[in-house]
Amino acid sequence: MNLFKKKKPELLTDFVQEPPLPWTNRVVIPAAGIIASGWTLDNKVFLLSADGYSVSDPTSGLREIRNYDEDDIAMSKFSNDNLEFTIDELKQTIKVFGLRGGNGNHTTSDQWSLDSFTPSLGEQIVGIQNFKTSKNNSIYWKQFTLISLIRLEYTTMTYGFSPNEKHVGIFGSAGAEIFTRNE
Repeated sequence: MNLFKKKKPELLTDFVQEPPLPWTNRVVIPAAGIIASGWTLDNKVFLLSADGYSVSDPTSGLREIRNYDEDDIAMSKFSNDNLEFTIDELKQTIKVFGLRGGNGNHTTSDQWSLDSFTPSLGEQIVGIQNFKTSKNNSIYWKQFTLISLIRLEYTTMTYGFSPNEKHVGIFGSAGAEIFTRNE
């Protein structure tokens, strides 16, 4: 037995998997160059890029609004602190994350929680757990189910629960992956 043999490091990407029940419905909303994202007041998915913005249904991914920003005014719809965006078509001002700050809601009223982990520079993995059913582990990330992604790369992302807490959104420059409770 070699006491000096180094243990092979664990790669967090080896542990990614589908989220636990009840988060079974996955919808991928493809996009490019996303700089801000969030939820509308009625729990729709908001994505903003240099080419305009869209609002999509979180359970089907169907786009309900597509504004190509032909007048080049979308950036003026941000609040001064870049944490809110006004969607004229909906007559709503929503909280957004991305750009220069802000982030989503990371905990629900029934104790679901999101967190992210950076196994190496430039990498990010999002995990989900329920405080009621999770088991304590001295290695913090092992308390979470690390969520596998289809379209998004494991790089800089924002994430959060929708206002009604029925959807989890993971947002990156290539769009969004939305998981909906199947209850």
